[in-house]
Amino acid sequence: MKFPRLYEFTYAPVLDLVDTDVILDPSALKLFVPFGMDNALPRQLIKLAREVPVHRAILNSKTNYILGQGIQSSDPATASFLAAPNNRKELFPATLKKMCFDYLTFGNCYYELVTNKKRSFVYVYHQDASRVRLHVDGKQALIHPCWDLFRGSNDKNLKSISLFPQFSKGDDGLLHALVHIKDYEPEFTWYGIPSYFAGIRNVIISGLTNIWNQTRLESSFATPGLLVIPGVNSDEAADELDAMFKQYKGALSSKANEIIIQYLSDLGPGISSQEAKFISFNREKEDNWTELHKQSEISLITIHNWFRSLTPYSEEKSGFDSGRILNEYEVAMATVIRPIQGIFIQSLQNTLAECALQLKDIEFINTPPISRINPMKYVWEVRRDTGLDYNPTDPIQKLLVLQLKNTYPSSDTLSL
Repeated sequence: MKFPRLYEFTYAPVLDLVDTDVILDPSALKLFVPFGMDNALPRQLIKLAREVPVHRAILNSKTNYILGQGIQSSDPATASFLAAPNNRKELFPATLKKMCFDYLTFGNCYYELVTNKKRSFVYVYHQDASRVRLHVDGKQALIHPCWDLFRGSNDKNLKSISLFPQFSKGDDGLLHALVHIKDYEPEFTWYGIPSYFAGIRNVIISGLTNIWNQTRLESSFATPGLLVIPGVNSDEAADELDAMFKQYKGALSSKANEIIIQYLSDLGPGISSQEAKFISFNREKEDNWTELHKQSEISLITIHNWFRSLTPYSEEKSGFDSGRILNEYEVAMATVIRPIQGIFIQSLQNTLAECALQLKDIEFINTPPISRINPMKYVWEVRRDTGLDYNPTDPIQKLLVLQLKNTYPSSDTLSL
């Protein structure tokens, strides 16, 4: 008779998503459309964003590049709104940054409009996308601080708000509407899906390999394995050993539960089935965790449709390549940055127009991460623009940068 005792990590899925969110029978749902099979997909996505370093670095990098140096307008009314979009004295770029991060992380972002019947003013507030679910009627959204604790339609923490272009009266007597911006995905009509979702397994692998490295470090690189203990002939004896191993596990390392412990009873009185032994699992050799970790992090840049030189991480050791950075920045501007900026500008112009605010001449301030010297400028102009001492009468500084490069074709020319 055997008495197995298994101490293993329990596995729980980190991702649940149905193939589509199309609802053929809305009456089958009681109140809202779940986001993910267990309505927990946003929590899972933000958990990955918090715990996978390179994934988070890319999200932060894309957000910062899309936001640029802020947003501006030459129109007085538009400039006034950008300086004070709500009564929290929050500059609009701060609100926009939250919206952009949500859009990239969840594939959805929401902002709330607040106005009055006369449309004499309008405030714009960001709404945390992880807290929003869409009502089955398609006309309103539901906001809850923690959907794991949702207690039904009578939940006192549940807030309902109309979806734009409809407005509903709030407890403050003002009109409220929630605007939904989502990333398109075929077969999904209610929620958007983040652009990196097709490579979500690479994100998970990167996170799991980080956990593996932490586990190895905390256990002083001790190798887990199978511990076989013969001569355990009753449940009472097994329980006593369990208690003893639990003591050592707490004293040594919480990662000791990676060891699988198996108790074996004697074949007969005084006849042991085998000797006590420990069989190690050489996972590092078998699974090549280091290479797996490296490959998953390299893949993250691709699945995010981003660029290596614009990410605070690169597997290459080629040094600082200013030419590549500028070239990739220009491609990113045309394929990622400006299109997403256009989505936000178009949405804001359309929605705020309903509140009698016409956004005019609104544009993002886009600045490359490094500056390229204009070869058709005079040397003194370049020195002036970069904050260096300059002398327009100096014969060398009166040359064009292009002429200087032709005269002194070395890398020292760049220092001017």
